[in-house]
Amino acid sequence: MRKKKVAVRQEFFLVMRLLLKAVLINMAVLLVISSWATITEGQQGYFNRDFMKQPSRGILKLISMDIPQSWNLSADVEYWATIKFDADFKPEIHRACFNFLGGSQSCVDVQAKDVTYPSHPHFRVPIHIPVGTKRIDCYAEYIQEGETQRTNTITYSVIILKKE
Repeated sequence: MRKKKVAVRQEFFLVMRLLLKAVLINMAVLLVISSWATITEGQQGYFNRDFMKQPSRGILKLISMDIPQSWNLSADVEYWATIKFDADFKPEIHRACFNFLGGSQSCVDVQAKDVTYPSHPHFRVPIHIPVGTKRIDCYAEYIQEGETQRTNTITYSVIILKKE
């Protein structure tokens, strides 16, 4: 009886050892395969942590735009758009351009007094919003090394304006 228990115990440890080896081998194979895996273009944004880095030297990147809205919007009123940006330098922002859904465009000179460079850099410009506008695309132009550069384009959605 005792010999039978010892044999069962030895068989149990042998099976456990084989299971452990199988698990370790599978883990090693998965690690090798995952190290060879390539990321497709669509997945790069998810896995790529470069989006957290500051823009490269000399690039001004627009981040967001905010136009304070109320229930009584009117196309005849001048609104102030606040545009947040990211840069590793103090850019000389020349003007902001707005493209309204429907084809019209408006560019506004940016005054130096309306640009702020604290921890959340932004600039403010006046904007007249055409009646019926639902979407506004915005980009800015800035001077770098004597040449005019253009930023990326950001989009802002508004409610439909009515004439009063």
